[in-house]
Amino acid sequence: MSINRRFFLKSSSIALCSIGLAQAAPSFLQRAVLAQDRQRIAGGGGGRRKTLITIFQRGAVDGLNMVVPFGERAYYDLRPALAIPKPQSGNNEAAIDLDGFFGLHPSLAGFKPLWDAKRLAIVEAVGSPDNTRSHFDAQDYM
Repeated sequence: MSINRRFFLKSSSIALCSIGLAQAAPSFLQRAVLAQDRQRIAGGGGGRRKTLITIFQRGAVDGLNMVVPFGERAYYDLRPALAIPKPQSGNNEAAIDLDGFFGLHPSLAGFKPLWDAKRLAIVEAVGSPDNTRSHFDAQDYM
């Protein structure tokens, strides 16, 4: 099966929008990158090229519970019922420590090996300069 852009976008959107399937996303992303490399190598391009995959979550995702700022006391003070527990060994419902301050939601455990290998970067709490307050204008801007 060849992995084209349309297949990639459709599959990654489905996988990442469904928190239950989030663990499968990293292996899918790795397969997509490897498939692209195989096609380029087969075409005589040779070597390995760096690939940037960007995933935009267009709503329905709580960024503070995807990338948990467990080192920030205010996170727990302001979200007593929603906060993901701090990393603890043996607790499968706790955040997965990334750097001593931020952690991943436990359902995103499949991304941890990519983080450890420095093949994953997380851009948290960003926005666009679009100030029209229009959802559709903001999507077009992206």
